[in-house]
Amino acid sequence: MLVISALLVALGYWTYRAVENSLRELRAVSLASMLEAQVRSLEIWIENRKVDMRRVARDEQVRRQVEALAKIAARAAGASDAYCDAPARRPLVEELGVALEEQGAVAFNATDRTRRIIASRFREYCGLRLREAAFQRELAPVFRGETRFVRPYEEAERLEAPPKKPPLERPVTWFETPVRDAAGEVIASLGFAEYADGQFGGVLLAARTGETGEAYAFDRSGRLLSQARFAAQAPAPSPLAALAAQSAQGAVLDPYRSYHGGEVVGAWRWLAEHDFGIAVEIGATEAYAPLRYLNIAFGVVFGALVIALFAALASAWSVLRLKRETGRRLGPYRLGKSIGEGGVATVYLAQHDLLKRPTAVKLLKPARATDEMIARFEREVQLASSLSHPNTVEIFDYGRTRDGLFYYAMEYLDGMTVSQLLERQSPVPVARTIHILRQACAALAEAHGRQIVHRDIKPENVMVCRYGGAYDFVKILDFGLVKHIAGKHSRDLTRTLRILGTPLYMAPERLRNPADVDERADIYAVGALAFLMLTGRRLFESVDDLELTSKILNEEPPRAAAVAPQSVPMELDLIVTSCVEKKRELRPQRVVDLVEAFDALALEHRWTQREAQEWWNTIADSVEFAVSRAKH
Repeated sequence: MLVISALLVALGYWTYRAVENSLRELRAVSLASMLEAQVRSLEIWIENRKVDMRRVARDEQVRRQVEALAKIAARAAGASDAYCDAPARRPLVEELGVALEEQGAVAFNATDRTRRIIASRFREYCGLRLREAAFQRELAPVFRGETRFVRPYEEAERLEAPPKKPPLERPVTWFETPVRDAAGEVIASLGFAEYADGQFGGVLLAARTGETGEAYAFDRSGRLLSQARFAAQAPAPSPLAALAAQSAQGAVLDPYRSYHGGEVVGAWRWLAEHDFGIAVEIGATEAYAPLRYLNIAFGVVFGALVIALFAALASAWSVLRLKRETGRRLGPYRLGKSIGEGGVATVYLAQHDLLKRPTAVKLLKPARATDEMIARFEREVQLASSLSHPNTVEIFDYGRTRDGLFYYAMEYLDGMTVSQLLERQSPVPVARTIHILRQACAALAEAHGRQIVHRDIKPENVMVCRYGGAYDFVKILDFGLVKHIAGKHSRDLTRTLRILGTPLYMAPERLRNPADVDERADIYAVGALAFLMLTGRRLFESVDDLELTSKILNEEPPRAAAVAPQSVPMELDLIVTSCVEKKRELRPQRVVDLVEAFDALALEHRWTQREAQEWWNTIADSVEFAVSRAKH
């Protein structure tokens, strides 16, 4: 018995150490992922702001007015009134006021090579000089042609003699870019200021996961540069600053005391280019919560160990029972093979017990059944089932299993997505493209009429089917990102800054502000989809999402007729071009207008059922079709 007890104790200790090590490894990976996501989100935001600043500085009116003020300042010999009250200042303030409002900025400064502020939104700043150290650190690179992001500072840290009551009372970030004269020489640095607790802090606030998770920025002294989740009136310096001075990045998995005095684990990365660090932290108790239970189990030795073993057996039995249940039946549906799987849900081919009709059942994965995901899942069902257009996928049923798993049943479709169609026929003939897009727009017309925006129109969510004896019958799929812009769901279910969906088919306004969306965002996606079908190539080519985002926001797309390997009618080319206009006011304002336009084009460019049937018969023997699919 003693030997058995010793073996049990040894087994318990070995189990404890193994779980502890595994948990530490998982926590390290989790912290690294959170940190990478935050750094990438911040870099995308910074790059987008830089692009906006360069565009403002290239404006001819702005350039001429800054050049005029710079010339006056060069002759002023210290008399600031000469340029601060010069006639060129007022139109410059008016011109830049619009840009400030568009970008959410609160002030602008124009600074010359002598460190003087020669123009500002606030008269109090005009004529002041930047400290030499601040100028060399922040603006000297601008006069070498760079566009710079300046991390948050108090104005007193940057100015030699700041006003006693400066207009910018809280720390601000600056975006500085060169202003060039007609000869191309840099004559001034134009900067836009944004409060640090605005969008800069908002990007970091998105990492508030769980009860204690957070991300924040800090400087070399450990001072917090962004809003912190648990900051008191005078928060202590971040202890990660000392580590950042020794290594550009790393993680601390042993609990330490954070700026708020609580014990945490965390990771950091020092962004040398911007002269600040990013930290992600989570409370040690929350991070290693499972160890608390293992400590109790190991403390009571035999009894707790036995309980743990029984709990493990019970858990294994529960998992087996769950697999057996989901592998056989959900409510009145008997499940068959899996026909699609995403990060959130799995789709099974199923059959109703009584009706015997084939059905697609979408089952939410247990590991992803958070409150937000469940709410999005329910919203997808409720809004999709409220639509009755034949070109919208039909929802049959919705419910949850005895184990609490959510599912819904929808029609099983015999066909392929536009993405799969393009693998077999690229580009798609003009007449067939018009036939498919007309049906997709007709489905969107009903949704828009109910003030429902799909937000995820793309090749994978438009299905071309053999349906009810008809060929090339279109079905719109996947309402997981749908937004009801007039109902109680008009606010997104998450307050984070995540951009959900596929960037290539997102309208520019969605990339700038994911919550700023209306029916014209779907119209943009239809245009990008039409371009792909007609040309066989994407609207914008890029190596990563950052470059793609920049092109969508700033680069004019090519004309379909100019790059398509087939002849594209002028009327259709104009429709596609207008749909992908960057300003939504220039796009078609209603999707029903697109339906009417496609109807008119279809009279001249007909795609008959005979042609569609011949195409499907040609590939019927080589393709196995599925599928209503799961996404996200």
